[in-house]
Amino acid sequence: MAGDFIFENFCRPIIDSSVQGYNLVNTSIYALILFAIVFYGLYPFLKKNKIEFNYKFMLAILPFVFFGSAFRVLNDTGLFSKTCNVLDFGFYTFTPGIWILIAAITLASLFVAKKYSTNEEGFHKILGGMGLVFLLPLLAYHAINFLSWEGFAMALGLMALVTILTRALVGIWKKDFFSDHLNTMVVAGQAMDGASTFVATSLFSCGEQHPLSEFILGANPFLFILVKIALAVLIIHYVDNDVKDKNFAGFIKVAVTILGFATGTRNLITLGAGTCL
Repeated sequence: MAGDFIFENFCRPIIDSSVQGYNLVNTSIYALILFAIVFYGLYPFLKKNKIEFNYKFMLAILPFVFFGSAFRVLNDTGLFSKTCNVLDFGFYTFTPGIWILIAAITLASLFVAKKYSTNEEGFHKILGGMGLVFLLPLLAYHAINFLSWEGFAMALGLMALVTILTRALVGIWKKDFFSDHLNTMVVAGQAMDGASTFVATSLFSCGEQHPLSEFILGANPFLFILVKIALAVLIIHYVDNDVKDKNFAGFIKVAVTILGFATGTRNLITLGAGTCL
């Protein structure tokens, strides 16, 4: 019984393309595990190693986020096989295995940068440079093989528009809301996810795999963008006003930014790759 439950909810969505990739069970379990690892394992560990979570740190790890998303699309294009076998490299090219792979690469790079830097600025430069070494060849590969620059440009343009409008409108309510540049990154990440999902599902033929997102899109596709931005603004407002530990506040913002850009960039590159044509 337990084996059947695990297969139907976790393995079959991976290997069977006729089944929706995410369901309420695996989404909930993945979210709980990710939350526990990130906030009760990763944060204390990085805090102990004196990592400061701020705008410059987010810029330094952004190439790794983009790399993970670009690497994930390789599986969508059929370059790697889908498998539940954790001993097969293909397992680490999609969720949840890809989170393990990218986290390992990022953490290893982080400690190399920490070891060979003499100050925070040098740490960020080395870390960001290492991320670009991973990212740029893969971006070049995707760009060469793009079949739909139109979809890519539409999503990217909509993301920029939503971010700019959000900054302008929220700025009317609270002028110093974006005084921390990391707040703009939080909004931009969620705008990327919302805009790319909107374009991919409403203007192209891709479908949404997450049940809650699918429900919102079914009600009104543009509502998905509004929900994403509203959540981003509410999280920023809560963190800036109620979280007293500023480094932990920065960590929360970094985590939300990563979640937005990770899924949004995957959608963006998927559009360019022509998967949604």
